[in-house]
Amino acid sequence: MDDDARGTGDAGRGQAHTLEAFAAATILLASIVFALQVTAVTPLTASTSSQHIENQQEAVATGVLAAAAENGTLEPTLLAVNNSTGRFHGNTFEGTFVAGGPPTALGETLNETFLDRGIAFNLYVHHTTSERTVRRQTIVRMGGPSDNAISARWLVTLYDDDVLYAADGTETTHTLENSTTFYAADRHPGPLYNVLEVEVVVWRM
Repeated sequence: MDDDARGTGDAGRGQAHTLEAFAAATILLASIVFALQVTAVTPLTASTSSQHIENQQEAVATGVLAAAAENGTLEPTLLAVNNSTGRFHGNTFEGTFVAGGPPTALGETLNETFLDRGIAFNLYVHHTTSERTVRRQTIVRMGGPSDNAISARWLVTLYDDDVLYAADGTETTHTLENSTTFYAADRHPGPLYNVLEVEVVVWRM
């Protein structure tokens, strides 16, 4: 092979290598741009993620109330009231708990489920008064809920012969029918006392 032919072949190979390098660079650049587009965090992505977390927290809060109602730990928390003062046993500030749940089985469950995971919660009880208005009784108030807070509710029916609970969790001899300090009024003439709505509000601290 003469020098001209060999030069022409080298030039061809050089051009081919240049084209391959350009193509590789183009593919690499396209891959980077694609990866950035895929991983970019847009407002829609953040909103979708936040909504998913809120839905999950709502399901968990509802599950906690449902489980407490099923295993019998929800009602005793509502009835853990000092018959002399009308306040919940062990409350820490103006009749409410501010650092976590009350010293009951439900309170422990709320602490383990939410507080231990950096999630704050408030616990309320809604009930009708003798004037037929709805009043909210606060059991736990850990602060003002954020804009992303969620709420879960559960109904509890109380009867005249339901008893109040002592600070150690044992039943007392004081019934709702005979109590004059219980926060909810007797709204019915028969054995039914009142229907309470328990509400848990949770949000990430």
